[in-house]
Amino acid sequence: MKKITLTIVVLFTVLNSLAQKDSTEVRSIKPLRVGIKMGIPSLITLNAEYVTPLLNNRVAFFGDYMTFSKTIEAESGNYTNYELGTNIYLDSEGEGLYFAISYFSFDSNAVVEDVDFTDEYGNDYEETAPGSLKFNTINLKVGAKFGSEFYCRVEAGYGFGNVPEGAIFTSSSGDIYIEKNPISAGFGLPILNFGIGFSFL
Repeated sequence: MKKITLTIVVLFTVLNSLAQKDSTEVRSIKPLRVGIKMGIPSLITLNAEYVTPLLNNRVAFFGDYMTFSKTIEAESGNYTNYELGTNIYLDSEGEGLYFAISYFSFDSNAVVEDVDFTDEYGNDYEETAPGSLKFNTINLKVGAKFGSEFYCRVEAGYGFGNVPEGAIFTSSSGDIYIEKNPISAGFGLPILNFGIGFSFL
């Protein structure tokens, strides 16, 4: 009888300890994550992610955003991009490997000196001219997040959409010059990001 009682006490103690550990791990998920991402095509963005209780803490919603403008002598430019989507984690801790789907928008405008144009007669000339590069894609990515309070993440994937072959500049007489986009791959473009940040709550 004493052995049975002792066994029950030990079993209860172990189960209670495991329950407390699981509860602590759930609380340590820290669902709000804020950081930055760097890579292509987004260059650099502020990133925020929130892990929801859906599918046992596996579904997270995120948003990326960045905008800035700069003028150097006669050249000026502004750039804005944002991305909205969801990360689906394989781990119930909201960590490790995940798959993502998102909507991405890229918008940049610039006025640049000495753009090379060719007129209708085949004559070359240079002129300060405005240019722009704008596109939207649906992104499919695979990524991995490492760390809890301080974390890093890597992502790779592909953005599907009608991506221009480059920035389009237009002269005062209507001639066109295209500055080739080195990362464009036709219908869409590759994605590669690295991010760091902190988790809260």
